[in-house]
Formats: sequence, C-alpha cells, structure tokens
Amino acid sequence: MAIITIIGAGKQTIRAESNTSLLKALQDAGLYLPAICGGRGTCGKCKIRLAAGRMPPGASDRNYFSETELAAGYRLSCAAFPGEDLSIEIPETGEQNFAAVNSFEAQEEAPRVPDAETFTLKKDGQSYARQLSPGKKFSLSELRQVSELAEAQARIFGAARADAAPPDTLRVYREGGHIRHIGGGSEALYAAAIDIGTTTLAFALIDLRTGKTSGRLSAVNRQREFGGDVISRIQSANDGNLSRLSRCIRSQIAAGLKDLCAEAGTEPRSVVKIAVTGNTTMLHLLLCLSCRTLGQTPFTPVTLDMVFMNYKELFEGEFFCEVAVLPGISTYVGADIAAGILYAGLHHSRAPAAFMDIGTNGEMALAFGGKILCTATAAGPAFEGGNILWGTGSVPGAISKARFREGSVSGGDSPEGQFEITTIGGKAPAGICGSGVVDIVYQGFAKDLILSSGRFNKKNLPANEIFLARAPDGRDIVFCQKDVRELQLGKSAIRSGLDAMLNHAGLGYDDLQALYIAGGFGFNLNLESGAGIGLIPKELLPRVSLIGNSALGGTVKYLLNPDYGEELYRITEEADEFSLPSDKYFNSHFITNVDFDS
Repeated sequence: MAIITIIGAGKQTIRAESNTSLLKALQDAGLYLPAICGGRGTCGKCKIRLAAGRMPPGASDRNYFSETELAAGYRLSCAAFPGEDLSIEIPETGEQNFAAVNSFEAQEEAPRVPDAETFTLKKDGQSYARQLSPGKKFSLSELRQVSELAEAQARIFGAARADAAPPDTLRVYREGGHIRHIGGGSEALYAAAIDIGTTTLAFALIDLRTGKTSGRLSAVNRQREFGGDVISRIQSANDGNLSRLSRCIRSQIAAGLKDLCAEAGTEPRSVVKIAVTGNTTMLHLLLCLSCRTLGQTPFTPVTLDMVFMNYKELFEGEFFCEVAVLPGISTYVGADIAAGILYAGLHHSRAPAAFMDIGTNGEMALAFGGKILCTATAAGPAFEGGNILWGTGSVPGAISKARFREGSVSGGDSPEGQFEITTIGGKAPAGICGSGVVDIVYQGFAKDLILSSGRFNKKNLPANEIFLARAPDGRDIVFCQKDVRELQLGKSAIRSGLDAMLNHAGLGYDDLQALYIAGGFGFNLNLESGAGIGLIPKELLPRVSLIGNSALGGTVKYLLNPDYGEELYRITEEADEFSLPSDKYFNSHFITNVDFDS
C-alpha cells in the first residue's frame, strides 16, 4: 500500500495498492485523467509528474517522453504501479474547458406548451393523487412524482409572496395524459435537451413558452478515462466497469443540469421535461444496460426503443420531471443520428441528400426515392485529437487552424517554424485538435512536405517531423509521420463509407443535392482542407452545409413538439442499415482512398 499525495490546487491524499495502477487509484478517488486507450499505455494521455519519491520509468514512458521529460518526472499513470509513497502533480489538460459544439441553427418551430388548468385543492383532506387524477390507479413511480409535485407546491406557497395566487390554488400542466408540472401562476416552463457524445456532453435549455434557447452548456465526457471510443467503453463495461461508467455519466448530467439552470437563473422545478440522445453504446451505459452483445456478432442491443422514466430513477438532484431517452436505428447508428436526420429534415427530402456525422464514429445516412440508408464506419479518434502525438480535444490552446508560412525556410530551420497557427481562445499552444490536424496535413501536402502516399518528403522535411509551436513548458509541439497515418485511416474510412453507400444506392456525386455535415469536428472543419485531403469529394463542396450539433437540435425539436416522437419512430423503423465491413466496394476503395490524391 502506497500513500499518494496529489499536489497543486488543493492538496489531496489517496491510497494505491501495489498491484493497482496509479491511473485506477486516481479514478477510484474521483480524479479525472483522459485515458482514451483505456489504460493500455498506447495513447500517452494519462500523464502525471512525479514531484517526490521514486518511480523508475517503464517502456511505455520511454515511448512517449524524452529523456529530459523523464528526468523531470513525467510518467504515464496507467503504467505506474507505486511501490512507495509518492507526491505527484496532475498536469492541466484543459479538458474541463472542452469547447464542445452545442450550437445548432434555430428552426422555425412553434412550441407546444403543455395544457394548463387552474386547480383548487379541496378542504376535505382528499389525497393529492385522487384530486389530480380522479379514479386513476397509480404506480409507485407515479405516486413518487405526485409526492415531489406536492412538495414543490408546498414550497411555492409556503412563502408568503405578495404576487402569489391563493394558497389553495395551483396550476396543473398536463401533456399526453401525464402531469408535467404544478405551479402557482405564469412562471416559465423549460425543457432540457442532452446529447451524450463519446467525447463530449452538450446541453440546451429551452423556454417552452417562446421556443428560444435560454442556456447552453458543454463538457468533456468523463468516461474518456475508460477509453476514447465506443469499442474501448464496451470492453471496459464488460470487464466489470459497467456500474462505474453509468455512475460517471449520470453524475455528470445531474451536475450539468444544475449548472444549466443556474446559468439561466431558473429553478430546477421549472424544468418540466428532459430528453436525452446519444449513440447506442452511450445510452446503454447511461441506463446501465449490458453491453456484452454490442461488441460481438450479431451486435444486438438490449433496446433501441424510446424509454421514459422519472428523473429520480436515473439521477440525483432537485429535478422531478419525466426523462425521455430517444430511439436509435441500430447498434452503430444510434439515437443521435435519428435525431440528426429529424433535425436536417432528411427524411422529407425529395431529392437525394446525404448526412454525415464525422467523429470517432463516422455515421452516415442517405435519403433517396423515399428511402433512408444508414451506415457507420470506425473512423478512429484522429478527428478528435486521439492517437495524435500532440493531439488534444477542442480545449483552450488547442491548435485549430494552421497555414503554411510562405517564404519560410525548408526543413523547419526557421525559428518560428513553417506554419502560422491559430489556437482555440487565442491561448498559448497546448496541443492539436482534429481540425488543426486536417489543416496541417492539407497544407503539408499542398506545399510538398507530405507526399500523396502520406510519407514525409525527406527532401523538404529532413527532420522527419513538422515543428508547429513551443508549449508553455518549453517542449516542442510537433507533427510526426505516425500522425499522418492516423489521419489517413480516418479520412479513408469516412470517404470510402460515403462512396460505398452511394454505390449501393446506384447514385453518384452529381445526384446528391445536399450534403449535411454534423458534429463538433464538422462544425470547425475548414472545407478547403477537408476537400484537399480527399475527406470530402470536391464536387460536393458547393452543396455542403455545416449544421452543428444536429443531435442536440433534433432533441430540442422533439421537446418543442412531442408529435415528433412519432417521426423519430418512423425514421428508426424505415431506415435500412448497410454494413460496410462485408461490402467489397468499401474494402477495395478503402485502400485507394488512403492516398491524398484520390
């Protein structure tokens, strides 16, 4: 047993068993470190700095740190098994300020406010439940909701407010036969939309009287400490961490909803309904459903249907409204894509149109001839900064744009480097996010630093790496050969998936009238760079629309009008899934599309 002292902002002491990695000990103590490889020592993200004590570097440490960094005490926490007491620092990653995309273009949608009736409590002591719904048989869950509502009513009228209605009068709001809210007058009614992404969480608070967005919030999905993609999360859940993964996301959502209301200056009791979307794995983890069949043939989920529950059944906090979890299409084309299709109106498109959500999981949909064809491809984490030597998420200081500095010295001999960079928030350079990775590769390819095969051009780049900037701690932020390979695999998976889907439908680029690109990466993508590396067909550039977080937008659309629930069901029932791994066209074109001149 070793005592680990974490120094920095707020000193903390934890215990670590000799056979337990430092990463797991930190996780068990509720401390967050990104570990997108799931703690296998292959991503290099869970670094700590040894401040006091002895912990010799291992092979994984030597793969990721220079001799100078090792001497300064840098180690990978997943590969560290402390044998004695230590003091460590957890370097600031900026992930708590993750700039996730929670924006979407507002659509003209008249909100449907729940029906309201003024209700006068009887004086004969008849129960709340009987008065609110005469003659109805109640489940325990419904009675608990009525109990919460009764308590809320007592709080509303317990304080003698001058503008309050008479203490025995309240307003009951119903929707779809369910009590949504009990209030005392014309107070605001809100709904909250939540998109659980593999990398990020996004929230939107909607005023149900006006349909306007009253608040937005985003954060990194802290499940990243269990792995950066759905496969690693499934594996972690199946290895005994299902409950931990579920608790992790539930506590994050509860805290996020509380912060969302505080930002908007409203009370939790004014939130009358919540809807959640996400990919199928994220929703299984939220609901603590077994993930064993998600990762093995024939990849069967526990459920893809819409699920309703009371807030208290999932989360802690002062909310007591209904929570709806939206329906999905398949194991790898989830509720987030169904909501995105609803938001984009793809299911109503008369001319062929395509939808792409580019990220760790590349999901796509094609509408043509009254049909919807869907597919998904494992693009890998490069588009979100994963498996990139200096990769990071969209955090302050992340290099998000890069442009070749004309007239710079070949080979990176210029002290300021060959690239002009832009960082998120204008902060000091801290790493490279997905859009920056695409810019660097496109500019390198266009300026003959990178060959069409993806190999560095030794003639123009003898250092075998591209220097970009110097980090605040003095280390060089560079882009290396392996980083190019990671992007090549991701871009080929996306482009080949689109090509194969069009081929399967008997369509070409000229047939597509619109291409909607959704998600955080797509929202920040420089389209010229995307087309320049072959991620997006150049022929489609004039027809591309960047639509932001369409999953969140579709969830908001449902909250404003629950009738869209039927449309969501139709989308999920009518969509046909097209499997890429068994498609010969996809497999042959994947090899071709790896190159940058394809």
